[in-house]
Amino acid sequence: MRCLRLTHVNLRVERLDEAVRFYATVMGLEAIPRRDRSGRGAWFRLGDLEIHLAEDSTPQPRSRRHVAVEVADLAAARRTATEHGAEIDQEEEGRFWMRDPSGNRIEVVQSR
Repeated sequence: MRCLRLTHVNLRVERLDEAVRFYATVMGLEAIPRRDRSGRGAWFRLGDLEIHLAEDSTPQPRSRRHVAVEVADLAAARRTATEHGAEIDQEEEGRFWMRDPSGNRIEVVQSR
């Protein structure tokens, strides 16, 4: 096998409506049509990649697993996350980690 590129990341979310608001409002992602109709979910565009949300109310343990996104203005991203009540669970120079409403961890990195 020779993998060519990452096409999408699928995240499990407990409450789809709440997650859709987070990814659209806090992260500023563009909703796109789903090509898969099994179960409840939503898809978003992130550059050349996609983030797929799949609703599953089964409680999941918190983890340090995460996806990372790059932003042009880290301070503005941090303000937006805070204004919308996103949980910030770690900060370092040039990056911070936040949680979506289902506890998925997202690293936010300042562009270079």
